[in-house]
Amino acid sequence: MAQAWSYQARKGGCVGCNRDFAEGETLFSLLSMGEESLERGDLCSSCFEAHDQTDDLFWWRTQHAEKRGGLKLDLDALLGLVMRLEEDKRDGALDFRFLVALLLVRHRKLKLASVSKKGKAEFLELRKPRAKATFPVQVRELEEEQRAKLSQVLSGLMDPSLSQEPDFGSP
Repeated sequence: MAQAWSYQARKGGCVGCNRDFAEGETLFSLLSMGEESLERGDLCSSCFEAHDQTDDLFWWRTQHAEKRGGLKLDLDALLGLVMRLEEDKRDGALDFRFLVALLLVRHRKLKLASVSKKGKAEFLELRKPRAKATFPVQVRELEEEQRAKLSQVLSGLMDPSLSQEPDFGSP
């Protein structure tokens, strides 16, 4: 039976200092596992800097807006990124490629054709919609340090003004 996930929407104020966010203020939204459910918290910059990120699953930087149209991702650009990272064998790049590929499957820019195994490694065989050719994406298990690093990179993807060149480490 599939687990139903629910989390709180942004409340408009910092959960650390209980101060209301100002229009356009930079804030940090984070998801963490509570005792029984996924929990969301929004922190101002100073509370985020002092926050213990040990239990965070994922965080992203955004700006407060009273009326917002929601997160807009350029899914075609992300698809191009997955394709460009195909030859990059560094662990960080493999982790990042796996995470972005999952996001694209979720948004129906990629379809899961099958799962294969090569040696000890497992691969998702993915394809673009209306395409017959598949390509492999290695399944990765993300450790805490890797997750934190990928969170920074994904934060840049969600807010292009914060974007930096990802550092995947040495080949």
